[in-house]
Parts: sequence; C-alpha cells; structure tokens
Amino acid sequence: MSKKIELATEFLKNRFGIENLNENFVLIDRGDIWITNKDTLKVKENLKFNRIGIRLIRVFKNKFKLTTSGSQIIGHLAKKNVLVLEDEKLALSYIKGNDIYGNFENLEKGQVIVKFKNDILGIGLYDGEKIKNQIPNPKRISTNQKQ
Repeated sequence: MSKKIELATEFLKNRFGIENLNENFVLIDRGDIWITNKDTLKVKENLKFNRIGIRLIRVFKNKFKLTTSGSQIIGHLAKKNVLVLEDEKLALSYIKGNDIYGNFENLEKGQVIVKFKNDILGIGLYDGEKIKNQIPNPKRISTNQKQ
C-alpha cells in the first residue's frame, strides 16, 4: 500500500469515521485516489483497461477532498460529519446547487456528506454558518427545465 493511500485511508477514518474499506474495495494511487471493488479486479485479469474505478479522493499538495462520486459509493459507511436532510424541498434545493444555512452542532467545519433520508446527495463544505454546495454543475438538477 502506498503512503498516499495510507494517508487517504486515515483521512476517511478521521473525517468521516469510515473504516475497513479494504474488505470490499481496492484503492488505487494515480495521483488522485481511485476506488474499485475487488470483484472488478478479477475481471480485469482477462481484459485490457486504460483506467479502472472511480475517482474517490482528489489530492492537492497532501490535502484530501472526497469527490461527489466517491461520497455516493462509500458515504453509507460514514459515521460522522454527515448531514441527513428530512425536508424534500431542502434536498431538492441542494441538488439544484443551493447552500444550506444553519448551525449544525453535530458537524465539524470542513467537508461533510449530505444525504436525503438514505440517499447520498454529495459533498458540502461546512464553515460553521452554512454548508456550501460542492456538487459539480453537471451533476446538479437544472433549474431551467420547462414545467
């Protein structure tokens, strides 16, 4: 296991309480950290791929940022820094790209996973007053749709 994968695993444990990823997943260091499941690697032996997996964590000068796609794969394993929305209108507003305002005592400042009930919506950045939307524009619901 590379040093960067060890640091990324430690980041996931400290930030989100996610442990034991190695039971079902394989982390791959390609500058950023990618993730795939172990069964995919068995198939890979017989086929040629240019790239395998999904980007889990972006790495910026030894700082780690969980991606939206990554959160949707492993977010169900998170035990902390998770905001669960119960209000459907608020969840819809979030996936349209809006921020969520409030003081959330159970969250630490920094990246948080945002859920609607049991569905992972993506990542937000909590500053103590609001959760800044971090869902990439192409993954947001368009507000320009005709009714």
